[in-house]
Amino acid sequence: MDSSLKLLGLIYRAKKLLIGQEVLDNLRNCRLLIIAKDTSDKNKERYLKKCEYYKLTHVDDYSSEQLSKCLGKNNVKLIGIIDEGFAKTLLEKMKEDINNG
Repeated sequence: MDSSLKLLGLIYRAKKLLIGQEVLDNLRNCRLLIIAKDTSDKNKERYLKKCEYYKLTHVDDYSSEQLSKCLGKNNVKLIGIIDEGFAKTLLEKMKEDINNG
């Protein structure tokens, strides 16, 4: 498992992320959006428009299965990180994971 997915699990336990509809209800509080890469095109387009409107950074590097497994949930398609520090650290970890192959 990527170190970024492990960190995502820690962020979840720290209660600094939102999942699914909670994200859409609280977009102004989000600092980073994680969209599952297997999200439907219609929903992905909708989420990306919201990211553009609210000027949110977003990533779509992980599948719903990977996100669900690290959070211990089912069918996770959208995650919002609400803590600035965790969001920055997670982005750094994702870059490291990509560079390390």
